[in-house]
Amino acid sequence: MFRFAKVPSQSNKTKNKAKPSQIIPVVILIVSIVGALYFTGFFNDFTDTSISDGGKLTPTRDIEGTWTTTLSTQFTFATDYENFGQLTNVGSEDRTMTWTITGTSDEHIVIVNIQFTYSNRQLVQGSGYTPDVSPMQLTGTINGTQLTLTKGNAGPIEQIGTIGVFTFTSNQMEGTWHDHWNGVYEQNVYTSTNGLKLMKQ
Repeated sequence: MFRFAKVPSQSNKTKNKAKPSQIIPVVILIVSIVGALYFTGFFNDFTDTSISDGGKLTPTRDIEGTWTTTLSTQFTFATDYENFGQLTNVGSEDRTMTWTITGTSDEHIVIVNIQFTYSNRQLVQGSGYTPDVSPMQLTGTINGTQLTLTKGNAGPIEQIGTIGVFTFTSNQMEGTWHDHWNGVYEQNVYTSTNGLKLMKQ
């Protein structure tokens, strides 16, 4: 009886090897899908806004509206009236504030109109304090949940630094007010650290 030698089967490697005619259509399909998603803006949500937008973050909560102090807040006055170039505390007053915040064409910039009333004002004689004016209009820059208030120079009055930095949620805000400027005399009106608290109405 004749015995036939067994023909060796193809290796699995050879069997499973993909052909170019199978690979090319799949690659074209994947590239087409990714391209379509890119041009429809699908990947925009995954970009790092802190890098693509100059380090400023999109506001995370709606800050526009009316904000008020729930309790009067003590503001301290310092001037260099007695010692030129050296600020000295010369008095204080309690203020209640209403802020009206409105947006601008730049989502990071808001206009902050501030009205306030005061009580319990106490000043040393010859304080040199120049009273703040109500209402006042400030510019706010939003970075995430942080609001920074600024004011430009006005005539001979040179603004020094920011007016204050505040953090906010959807209905609460707190921060430190420090309105520091230099004219004929130097003056700073400030609160304690995080001493100014407001609620959204």
